[in-house]
Amino acid sequence: MDGITNFLSTMSMSMSRSNLQTDASLALMKKFMTADENASAQLIESISEAAPSADGRGALMDVRA
Repeated sequence: MDGITNFLSTMSMSMSRSNLQTDASLALMKKFMTADENASAQLIESISEAAPSADGRGALMDVRA
């Protein structure tokens, strides 16, 4: 019975460590995703603020591939 108890306690600690690592990884991923969302929102805002000049220059751009 002592072997089973030892095995179960070892498995329990291993699963707990694994859950902690998963939680830490998810928290870090969420932090990076939030930072990316903020950077994207700022980029979109800066692009929308860049209006063409009143004389029409810069309103259109020809692009060739």
